[in-house]
Amino acid sequence: MRADAQRNLDLVLGAAQECFAEGGVDVSVDEVARRAGVGHGTVFRRFPTKEALLDAVLSKELDRMLVFAQAGLAEADPWEGFAAFFRAAAESYAQNRALHEAKERCHELPQMPAIEHAARELVRRAQKAGVLREDLTPDDIGELVPVASRYPDVILDGLRGQPGVRGLRPEAGAGVRR
Repeated sequence: MRADAQRNLDLVLGAAQECFAEGGVDVSVDEVARRAGVGHGTVFRRFPTKEALLDAVLSKELDRMLVFAQAGLAEADPWEGFAAFFRAAAESYAQNRALHEAKERCHELPQMPAIEHAARELVRRAQKAGVLREDLTPDDIGELVPVASRYPDVILDGLRGQPGVRGLRPEAGAGVRR
């Protein structure tokens, strides 16, 4: 790729990330082009549809999340690995409105299976170590991430396992949670 084409691509992706994060998925391609300082045609030469541009931006964010998930798995302390990934995911949701609005679209991108696998492993390790409540599934915890974007430490305090206290699984008929 020519240097000027690469520069324009970088400008477009940077502007699109900012626009989608601030304004959500309804931001126009014209706004992205304006913020990038390029013409409308420059955006469409690289991204034939707005959806292709959104996918590129979401993919970049998911690449970042995968790095955080892998770092969590490399952490020797199961709680610290889980909590660091949970905080990073919550922070991404707090800073990127498009993640809320395009949550289902993210599941269609190629990074999601690896992120989901790593997240499940982080949960499994922390539960096995007794530092994460056992009465929640990885899917339950995933649903808490957007809520945690505002109060990550409050949510993490509620997720933390307590030595000698086992969480009750709702399907076992226990309607009371600690």
